[in-house]
Amino acid sequence: MKAVIYPFGPKEPIIQLARDFPELEWAVVASIDDLAREIPNAAILVTSNRVCTPAYGQVLRRCARSLRWLSFSSSGIERGVAMGIPKGIVVTNSTGVKATMVAEHAMTLLLALFRQLPEIVARQREHRYLREDINARLRTLEGATVCVFGRGAIGREVVRKLKAFDAQVIAVSRTTSDAEELDGVFTREAIREALALADAVVICTSGDQTSYRLIGTAEFAAMKPKAFIVNVARGNIIDQAALLGALRSGRLAGAGLDVAEVEPIPADDPLWDMPNVIVSPHIAGGGSTGYPMHRKLFAENFQRFRHGKPLLNECRLPTNPGSQWETGRDEG
Repeated sequence: MKAVIYPFGPKEPIIQLARDFPELEWAVVASIDDLAREIPNAAILVTSNRVCTPAYGQVLRRCARSLRWLSFSSSGIERGVAMGIPKGIVVTNSTGVKATMVAEHAMTLLLALFRQLPEIVARQREHRYLREDINARLRTLEGATVCVFGRGAIGREVVRKLKAFDAQVIAVSRTTSDAEELDGVFTREAIREALALADAVVICTSGDQTSYRLIGTAEFAAMKPKAFIVNVARGNIIDQAALLGALRSGRLAGAGLDVAEVEPIPADDPLWDMPNVIVSPHIAGGGSTGYPMHRKLFAENFQRFRHGKPLLNECRLPTNPGSQWETGRDEG
């Protein structure tokens, strides 16, 4: 049985599947042309949402005659949906695989903002010991209200970690049931009501048509003055122009961003130089446990695939263009 890997880059750990599953005939491709050559007799395709383009979709629809299972190494598949996945193919994503790393990164950004780490580092570089000045602006998560957007694997892990810091945790989600771990849960229709309560917001929800610019000028206006926002999901969930306005006006105290509307962030983007912004280059999912979890998920699904059983993390694709895709579990 043949399988193809089309990774985001040549150093992506997911390429190791070719070594760890020698029972499959593997081809690792690095371009659309390579894909067109290797995909016609492949039953399995492992790929990343980040490489999906209209040209990619055209190759699949034209050449993927034997393809039966499309396995995304990412949790998000919105680019895959947009490129047009041929009908009749089972599609899975990697929801949960990177939950630990992304949640840790979210907590790192949040704690850095609360404890004024950007200011501390800036003063260190200047050799300035401003204890009283910085101390007056320090805040603590204990007793703070943090609003988590999304109750998928990442959102649930962020909630668990926040509870360990004795924060009050509320959530905005498409569903409000089974929320015993939360101090409150709000529908998306009540988003501004939730934001008005929050000292900080952590965005973990999946990226799709329903979450595009979910946070804009009106939402920032609804937030507590001097609240923080952290985004480890998708850059276009936040209206970046509105974010810049809220930061410049002092309405927001700061932002921790692992994602942006345009990636890589242009060199002249104001975000780079804002003293109350921490920018990380879309690395929240990186970490030592990532590939072993991918391997475990692929191994289980490969056995299920061989025996004709339902696969884990199977995605129900929309029947209408622009509709929301689902993973069979609430991603918030």
